[in-house]
Amino acid sequence: MKDKEFINKAFNKAIKTYIEAKEKPNSLLYNSFLVVTIRVLALIYGKTDILNPYYLDNSVVFFQNLSKYGVASADIALFKEELLAFYEFDLVNAKRKIKLQNPHFKNVLKYLIDMFVAKKKNGKVSFNDEEKFLELIYTTHTKNAYRISYAYLNLEDVMYTEKYYYSKLNEMDMTRELDLDKTIRTKLNLDALNAIGVNLTNLENMSVKDIEKAKNEAYNYFEVDPSSATSEDELNEKLNYYKMYGKKVTSGNGYVDILLLMSVIVTSFSVLAIIIFNII
Repeated sequence: MKDKEFINKAFNKAIKTYIEAKEKPNSLLYNSFLVVTIRVLALIYGKTDILNPYYLDNSVVFFQNLSKYGVASADIALFKEELLAFYEFDLVNAKRKIKLQNPHFKNVLKYLIDMFVAKKKNGKVSFNDEEKFLELIYTTHTKNAYRISYAYLNLEDVMYTEKYYYSKLNEMDMTRELDLDKTIRTKLNLDALNAIGVNLTNLENMSVKDIEKAKNEAYNYFEVDPSSATSEDELNEKLNYYKMYGKKVTSGNGYVDILLLMSVIVTSFSVLAIIIFNII
C-alpha cells in the first residue's frame, strides 16, 4: 500500500500488521492489542468491510461500515481517538524500564464491546461468534497466554471487560422488557413467566394475545387471582418462596395456602430477629 497513513498512525499500523501476521496465528504480533482490535472488528463487521476500505484508502466507507449496526458516529470518532491515544502511550511506555498501565486499553475494549452488543441487538450474532468474541476480548474465555498476561498488566480488575460486557447485555434485556411492557400496556412479571418456561426471547416472538394468555397461565400456576387488588403482592410472596425452595406454596386449599404463606413470613422475621440479636 502507498505510504499515506490510513485514518491515523494507530489504524494504519494495526491493519498493516494484521495483514502481515494473519498467517501466524500463534505469534506475538497476531496477538498484540492493535491486531486483536482489527480481529474483533473483522469478527463484528466481516473482513471485507474492514480490509476493503484500507486497500481502497477510503476512510469514509470504513466508518460507515462501523456504524451499520447503529453505533453513533460520535462514538466511532471517540473510538478512533482512543486507539490513537493507546498507540502513542504504548510507544512511550516501551521506552520505560518500569511499564505503566495503558489507560486507553480498557476504553478501546469498551467501544469494541458496544459495537458487538449493537450487532447482537440486531439479532445477527451466532453462539459461535459470541464465543469467539469473548475469547478475543480479554475475558476469562481468553486462552492465549500473551493476551491473558497483557490483560493483567493493563487492568486493575481483570474481570472488567467481562463485567462491562454483561452489564451492556443486561441493559439490552431491560430495553426489550420495556418495549414489551409498552406493547401489551400491562405489567409483566418475568420471574413468574420464567417459572412456566417463557422468557424474553419467547415473548418477542409472541402475539399480544399469546402474551396475555401466558401472563394468565403464570398467575394460574401460582394460584393467584389476577383480578384481585392484592394480586401483585400475593404473586411476589409466592415467587419468593418458589425462589427459595424451588416449589410453589400451595396445598390445594386457599385457606391453608394463606397459613403457609404466613408461616413463611413469620419464619423470615424470626431468622432476621436471630441475626440481629446475635449482632447485638
